[in-house]
Amino acid sequence: MAEEKKKLEELAYQYQLLQAQAQLLAQNLELLTLGRNEFQAVKESLEGLKKEGKDVEILVPIGAGSFLKGKVTETDKAILSVGAGYAVEKELDDAIEYIERRIKEYDEAIRKTQEALKKLEVQLETLAKQAQNIQGKGNKG
Repeated sequence: MAEEKKKLEELAYQYQLLQAQAQLLAQNLELLTLGRNEFQAVKESLEGLKKEGKDVEILVPIGAGSFLKGKVTETDKAILSVGAGYAVEKELDDAIEYIERRIKEYDEAIRKTQEALKKLEVQLETLAKQAQNIQGKGNKG
């Protein structure tokens, strides 16, 4: 009986650790999805700009959900953030290609995170079944 109790406590501890890992992965998945969606919006904006040409009227964000109307006078280049506080100017087609590569990177990271989350869910189910089996044996005795 004491051995069963010890085994149940061990399973409960393992279950809590796996649950915490699963929660972190779920949060990471959410952040990855948000990042991917942001890049998708940038891609769509650049493609729209390419289609419209010069003197396109846009809304320029100035903070706190406020905007100014403006016109884009140069539509053949874009300035993109490349991380660590750096930005580069690229031809519009190159900028779109860069954004597409980043979207693919996000897609791959999302896929890997989803796989890891599914593996954790399987492990959690296995631990829960093991605990049920131990409790079932204890109740029969």
